[in-house]
Amino acid sequence: MMMVPPTTTARRSLARAAVAAALTIGSTAALALPAVAAPHPKGPWQDASYSPHPGQWRPYVLAPSSRDVKPVKVFKADPRQGRIDGSPDGALKKGGGSVRLGGAADLAGSPLLIVDFGKEVAGHLNVRVKGASGSPKLRACFSESVQYMALAPDANDGQGKIAPGCDTANIWNGFPGQPYTEDTDSHALSLDGVKLPGTVRDKELRGGFRYATLFLDGPGSVDVDAISLDFTAAPDQRDLDGYRGHFLSSDNLLNKIWYAGAYTVQINTGASDTAKNWPYQPGEGDHADDPVPHADPKTSVIYDGGKRDRIVWQGDLAVQAPVTYVSTYDMGSVDNSLSSLAAQQLPDGYMPAASLVGQHNQDELRTYGEYVTWFVSNMYEHWWYTGDRAYLDTWWPQLTRATAWLESVRAEDDQGLIGFKNSGSCGHYGYSDCGHETYVNALYARNLEQMAAMAKARGDASAAKTYGGRSAAVKKAVNDQLWDEKTGAYRLSREIPGAYPQDGNVTAVLTGIAGGDRAERALAYLRAKNWTDIGSLTVSQSTPNASLPPFYAPLPSGFEADARLETGDSSGLELIRKFWGHQLKQDPGSTFWEHIQPDGTPNLKQFSSLAHGWAAQPTVTLSSKVLGVRPAAPGYSSWAVVPFTGELKWAEGSVPTPHGDIAASWRRTRHGFQLKVTAPHGTHGRLAVPVDSSTRRVTLDGRTVWAAGKPTARGVSSDGRYVYVDGARGSAHTMRTVTR
Repeated sequence: MMMVPPTTTARRSLARAAVAAALTIGSTAALALPAVAAPHPKGPWQDASYSPHPGQWRPYVLAPSSRDVKPVKVFKADPRQGRIDGSPDGALKKGGGSVRLGGAADLAGSPLLIVDFGKEVAGHLNVRVKGASGSPKLRACFSESVQYMALAPDANDGQGKIAPGCDTANIWNGFPGQPYTEDTDSHALSLDGVKLPGTVRDKELRGGFRYATLFLDGPGSVDVDAISLDFTAAPDQRDLDGYRGHFLSSDNLLNKIWYAGAYTVQINTGASDTAKNWPYQPGEGDHADDPVPHADPKTSVIYDGGKRDRIVWQGDLAVQAPVTYVSTYDMGSVDNSLSSLAAQQLPDGYMPAASLVGQHNQDELRTYGEYVTWFVSNMYEHWWYTGDRAYLDTWWPQLTRATAWLESVRAEDDQGLIGFKNSGSCGHYGYSDCGHETYVNALYARNLEQMAAMAKARGDASAAKTYGGRSAAVKKAVNDQLWDEKTGAYRLSREIPGAYPQDGNVTAVLTGIAGGDRAERALAYLRAKNWTDIGSLTVSQSTPNASLPPFYAPLPSGFEADARLETGDSSGLELIRKFWGHQLKQDPGSTFWEHIQPDGTPNLKQFSSLAHGWAAQPTVTLSSKVLGVRPAAPGYSSWAVVPFTGELKWAEGSVPTPHGDIAASWRRTRHGFQLKVTAPHGTHGRLAVPVDSSTRRVTLDGRTVWAAGKPTARGVSSDGRYVYVDGARGSAHTMRTVTR
């Protein structure tokens, strides 16, 4: 057989195969797991019976391998009052034949050709037109879901009459409950000046959709013989599906959730000049071409959602940045997003919640006091994950001013808690309350600890002591004023003592305000009162309040899952399967939603964003808790690998760090448990394996370090749940438990 040089695509595939093989050798074969079964003919996203196998994480990746993306099928071809001639499938690819749309006098009767890309995508649509007759105008509509695809004339408050096949990406025309009076959502695909046959490229960006609908406005016909997409999300990521970090376990659903979270944040990532300017003027069509203020125009940013708002938000980055740290490691986008927001700080120290793009964001300039706490936290997390002192030093003045503003608000209260009534900044991620809340005060107490750590790293021991003292005072005030001993949960606020919300209780646990018994009782309250078949409500339906109606919020739901695993409660995995599994069962089936109503549907109907990065917390939780890899010092100069196993049989993965990747894998064996870790040279860390009464001994690299319930080497300890080895150097290690 004659050998020929491989093409670029083939070389890339061969390189990936070699990487996959190396990962399998390093993590699977070394663990002496059973032989890897033959791959399924379909991947995990198509095959309901798919079983994960060690080393085979790439089938879970949703990001395309090329920026030229084709639809996977024709969802619907509806002639309506016109005609569709030829095979609709001919429009899927060039050379497959053409399909003719025509025969209708106007758009009300136009035939519809709807293609399905199989998952959430983003970019500019390309339509190859073989020929046309008459004077039709070709238009395209987009939707993230079938449910809110306006096909019936009265769908989406009348949108179906004007923009068939669209959901609503614009404000305020067509907002749920408001009449859709003009087409501000479909895109014009002008044939003017196009030599046929030729390709028409949509000049406008659509940042998030699964379905594209072609229709005609006017008499005549158009012959379509190919449809594709220029995928524009994550523009600075050259290797879209070549993640630096990955995760894989024995649980197929958890694996899918990890990759859907990573992909959601990729969809949210875009060029910094593709923001949306709200609200559009009457008659102004959909567009996403505004620059993010203060952002580097040559570097991408992370928007809150692909479809909308397409603005950089502090609260969303609280999840999106950590997801990026453990998956794509697109640090330029994180840096650019954080610094663009930091540069907007107001003279009094207040930090606006979002990019000031357009009048809508200017009108909300001082609405979200909660998001000032997220600015501080986001900057701390960036320093903690990257160790970037230069970045910290650059923005330290903004951090100190923002913290001073929060402290000035707290100083207004004679009982020592923050409340935003006087500042007029009562807006939250999902509700408004001007009271002195558990949630906001827990976030602020954590901010003060974060500021103390950063001040100490900068050599300012006095400031570190001041911040630490304030944090202790806030924590005490929360416990003294907001803990309800009889109920066993934290109140919403002093002003609304009869509601016990999810956010306040889980943040009290995560920030250390609730320790021991209180943490257990607070989480037990949520499990008993807030949990349903699909997740955990923000507030129990038995204690509703006008300012806090029951709904599902992905932001605190992610924190609840994290808090449960952090406290050793395996129901955190159950919550992840319930809530995020519910979303994956529905459109777009690849990304996570902004909010969810009590009936399990998106909260804003056709306007809701179904690719919203703040819903991606499980990606971080599965890497940091289940795989167990997390930084123990800035930039992973010190690290910890403490896996939460639950009922899982095995897990493996890698986490990017500034020093190189940390690879970890663990599995249950016939005689105990085995953990393998390879960490970069020049670093050190903690290794841990779970133990119980059946554990006879623990070994590290073949040497016994724990036996008969006692350490037999330095740096070894146990809390009854784990045996820990501290000071492990950056290299390859194997830690085992032996039960007999």
